[in-house]
Amino acid sequence: MLWQEIKQATKGHTSMSTEILKFTHDDGPEHQALFSLVGHFISNPVIPARLGAPITTKPGDIWLVAKEGDKPCGCCVITLHKNGAAKLHGLYVAPYKADNALYLALVHRAAEEVTAAQGKMVRHTTLPEFAGWMTQEGWKPGLVRGKYTTYEKEL
Repeated sequence: MLWQEIKQATKGHTSMSTEILKFTHDDGPEHQALFSLVGHFISNPVIPARLGAPITTKPGDIWLVAKEGDKPCGCCVITLHKNGAAKLHGLYVAPYKADNALYLALVHRAAEEVTAAQGKMVRHTTLPEFAGWMTQEGWKPGLVRGKYTTYEKEL
């Protein structure tokens, strides 16, 4: 699979100093650390325009934040639903291009987090430029809304 090829080529990392941190949106001590990392992504008006919606979150959501050294370079939000489904949203990487391996790394890690939470399925809405990676990784295209397509993956 494509993810295995990327992992092999990068030895499990998108670059030598990229790490993906996990946070849970709550009112605890991690709350301030999370929002200090993702504040730029949430407040930058260019990012919601690219994503087609603002980056939103609520208590209980899982955040994955990618850092290159000390600088945040990507993030995504996972909302778990009681029926076993999950929504992957607010996924942004810089630069926001299909050839950025960090995009796929966040998608893959999000699926792992949903599986660990005993989720059964995850949905992600994205632009056509990311369709190649999504389908190669077993995501099935579904609903189309304008230029965005929602993909689903059974876990």
